Amino acid sequence: MVSSFKHMDPRGKLSIVSKNPENKHHGLQVGFTIEEMADALEGLLKSIGLVQDFAHLVYVIGHGASSVNNTHYAGYDCGACSGRAGSVNARVAATIGNNLEVREVLAKRGLIIPDTTLFVGGLHDTTRDEMEFYDVEDLVDSIRILHERNVKTFEVALDYNAKERSRRFHTIDSRQEARKVHEQVKKRALSLFVTRPEWNHATNALCLIGKRENNRHLFLDKRAFLNSYDYSIDLEGKYLFGILKAVAPVCGGINLEYYFSKVDNDRLGAGSKLPHNVMGLIAVANGMDGDLRTGLPMQMVNIHDPLRILITVEHYPDIVLQTIQTHEQTYEWFANDWVKLVCIHPESKKAFVFKESEFFEYIPLTHTIEAVQNLNAVLESTPENLPVYLIG
Repeated sequence: MVSSFKHMDPRGKLSIVSKNPENKHHGLQVGFTIEEMADALEGLLKSIGLVQDFAHLVYVIGHGASSVNNTHYAGYDCGACSGRAGSVNARVAATIGNNLEVREVLAKRGLIIPDTTLFVGGLHDTTRDEMEFYDVEDLVDSIRILHERNVKTFEVALDYNAKERSRRFHTIDSRQEARKVHEQVKKRALSLFVTRPEWNHATNALCLIGKRENNRHLFLDKRAFLNSYDYSIDLEGKYLFGILKAVAPVCGGINLEYYFSKVDNDRLGAGSKLPHNVMGLIAVANGMDGDLRTGLPMQMVNIHDPLRILITVEHYPDIVLQTIQTHEQTYEWFANDWVKLVCIHPESKKAFVFKESEFFEYIPLTHTIEAVQNLNAVLESTPENLPVYLIG
């Protein structure tokens, strides 16, 4: 696999342990203490519901993007990583997960990670649909063989992911076999002539917070952020608070960035990217015009429908309400209707809409979802947005 990532040298040595917390560098602690790492890993695992039945390999995958014709480079990388690729974060998280002292601390807290489980960090290049992995040379032979098998599975999935995305690209015939389509998708990221190497978060409309089993049978047309969460191990909403405190400004911010850039691209977006000039590495201006342009260029929002994002949370309504009310800055996102919030009752599965500081039961307009038998044929038939389908 040809590496396309310029964000981090995978051969570089990683040192994250704070050997002497009292010795500050410009007043700041260098590295993490064992206790800090244990807190971070516990929060990560419990927030996504991974507290038992660990596999031999647990992958922590960040995302980034390769593009040579994109001045809005940070817009294609990770918003939660300050507009950079998530490679370093993923590698650090995996290193923490493999730290024996961290595991000892977590075991005392009741979170036991088996000795047979290893964490591997990696990065998904969302433009080229390629993945690379870090520190795999440290894996023992039996685990390395398992990893190599997984890589082959990932590569097939990446082929089909590229094929699914390609239906939006007018220069690619999506009816070709997946691997051939994937090769053409890779070349788009390296071409100065392609103004839309990927659509990034365009068409985003949903954020689903809950167990993956709730929606794994649904086709969501790449319009949803999926945040794994198990309410049953977080009955008081402690970890839900951490999720919503991040989801509101990150997913909500991304959504509004696309929303306003599409609603009025001339004033709130950045116009066409074709005459853009980079100004001081902080912004762009159109040609000779000196005004800095806000928002996203037209070529990033052409296919976007300006909808306020709908966030669904699987938990009890009173717990969700209590959780969002504990943090004023988070609560404002929902109270001011910048984003839409729906609570899915974990027992009755009824939906409750947040409105005017309360949750009200939602009466569905339809009780059936169309099932599709040949999704591949549907994807090849149209570049337009598709409805939610039931899939086998």
